[in-house]
Amino acid sequence: MSLSDDILVRDTLDGSGEAFRLLVERHRGRLYAIACGMLSSEDQAADAVQEAFLKAYKGLGHYRGGAFGAWLRRILVNECLSQLRERHTYLSLDELEGDLPGASRSPEAECLAQAEVATIRAAMRALPAHYRAALVLRVMEGLSYREIAQLLDVPISTVETWIHRGRLRMKTLLAEPQEIRAPRARAKPGERMADVHDLRPR
Repeated sequence: MSLSDDILVRDTLDGSGEAFRLLVERHRGRLYAIACGMLSSEDQAADAVQEAFLKAYKGLGHYRGGAFGAWLRRILVNECLSQLRERHTYLSLDELEGDLPGASRSPEAECLAQAEVATIRAAMRALPAHYRAALVLRVMEGLSYREIAQLLDVPISTVETWIHRGRLRMKTLLAEPQEIRAPRARAKPGERMADVHDLRPR
């Protein structure tokens, strides 16, 4: 029987390095996937996750219990947003284009969305950073618009706009995969193939 996050947090505060190692192992994969989606760089994602765990360890005394995963996710998202702001790509008004015309997705595109992980990633990298952040939190984490708005510190209506436009732009990109197709890569263990049209959470 595995120990709960809160028990491991308590043990860490009591001086157990092994307890914190277990917390890292338990949450690292999920955090890395979120960071990769937001930052579109594996190296930067790894750095963000490492920094998030470091900040979590230092601030563990402020954790109030009950939802360690959500607490840790907030630290990571803030770290990713900090990196994006430093790169001057977050909240760039130049990237806020008008809605693109939507079209119903063909069976071929449906298959693409389910099977072409490399293509999905390439399309996500083509999105403005704020669209990408909102979509990642919606697709991978299944958060509500209100929760995303709180994490990104923007109005709910803005989140709705970003996700709506992000969906349309992803559909447009995936309809022309030859322009964004990347070499096929083997999925890492536990990697999820996100359906960017339906935006179904895990």
